[in-house]
Amino acid sequence: MKKLGHYIFDFLSSIKLAVIIMITLAAILAYGTFYEAEHGTAQAQRVIYKSWFMSLELCLLIINLTCAAIDRMPWKKNHVGFVITHSGIITLLLGSFITQQKGLDGSLPLSISETADSFMVPEAEFQVYQSFDGRPFALLLQSPVDFDRKTPEKNDYTFKLVDDDVIKVTRYIAKAVRRIEVKASESKASMPAVLFKLYNERVNVNEWLGLDNQIPPFYDLGPATVSFIKGNEPKPEVGKNQILLVQDPKTLSLRYTIYSMRQVKPVASGIVEPGKDYDTGWMNLKFKVEKYFPSAEVDAGFVDAERGNENHTQAIEAQIGNKKSWFELGNPHEIKGAQTKYWVNFTHRKFNLGFQLNLKKFKLATYGGSHLPMSYESTVLVDSKQEIVISMNEPLHNKDFTLYQSSYELNERGEPTVSVFSVNYDPGRRIKYLGSICICLGIMIMFYWKPRWTRKKKV
Repeated sequence: MKKLGHYIFDFLSSIKLAVIIMITLAAILAYGTFYEAEHGTAQAQRVIYKSWFMSLELCLLIINLTCAAIDRMPWKKNHVGFVITHSGIITLLLGSFITQQKGLDGSLPLSISETADSFMVPEAEFQVYQSFDGRPFALLLQSPVDFDRKTPEKNDYTFKLVDDDVIKVTRYIAKAVRRIEVKASESKASMPAVLFKLYNERVNVNEWLGLDNQIPPFYDLGPATVSFIKGNEPKPEVGKNQILLVQDPKTLSLRYTIYSMRQVKPVASGIVEPGKDYDTGWMNLKFKVEKYFPSAEVDAGFVDAERGNENHTQAIEAQIGNKKSWFELGNPHEIKGAQTKYWVNFTHRKFNLGFQLNLKKFKLATYGGSHLPMSYESTVLVDSKQEIVISMNEPLHNKDFTLYQSSYELNERGEPTVSVFSVNYDPGRRIKYLGSICICLGIMIMFYWKPRWTRKKKV
């Protein structure tokens, strides 16, 4: 056993193992570069850079360096630089391992005057709520999912709900585009569907809304929403541009109501005339219903996007009993169980910042005579106390989080309305800084002080 222990230690401290680790690490990083170019940074992080084999590489490298340093014991004065350098590398790798396991990278978009205390990360989450009148009211399931590494076709994603209902994710498309066909139906059991158009000189949105589980009942454009409802008209959300389309269950007529974020009363309302344009009163947008089917037959789903098509999303197919429905990332809607209705949301995970951030104002400077940005910055209020400016070169550091000014969004008039921050949580940052300092110090000792010590001995 003693000989076996020596053999294992010699192998763990050997240059052979170091060479193997370096070659395999280089191969993984090279493959990761091509994979990232094809699938994007977020997916490459999940599949490669935060994978178990990358963690194994880091652990083996830490073990190899630690054993190599121990193998030189007892250390002498001329080993000081070597020991400090190795300790620095080990510390740096340890910090990198902690960052890999616990670190977070996400984004936080904020409209002017908006307050938030959480941010989104690229990783996905599967949520199921019990539904009431088409809206969620009780969270039944919240589960992180990684369909890129563990696909539903090869892994079991089955979850128990209520009333003996079971939901199962059956398919996943990483780069999906919507395919939808809607036509009139004579069946009284069919649900209604509406094809609307919202447009101006910069925007042209054409989407179906429905009460069938295959078509979502609302469309969110960020600064505005379009919702399709059956029955009584709900109260509008305060401070948001909205268009409500409400079907009368008796007459099957379709009524519209347009709300502006700048006033409480409706901008316009009345019975919808398909094909007629209506002024929304915001951002020069016009609205019209192109098609309206009181009873509709729907064939909707998602297919793989063609190569080179950048206008794609992620989508999953979920099933309860014999009922299947597609769910687009960030676009929740309802699906029916045996006796209960559910609201399913396939979305990005959210994490708490530990503080509140309010966007007070956003300043954009462009190069003269063009729309190209020269600089942009956000003035934010942290926890309603401290006012701070976040610019392209001046991030915000608060409670182990770093917020960088990443980008912005313009409205239809070319005015900035949303500031987008990149959020980074790196618990291993200080450890990596310490490791870097030790490496620099060790190199200085080996290449500067050690030769001086040698010269003194000769004298």
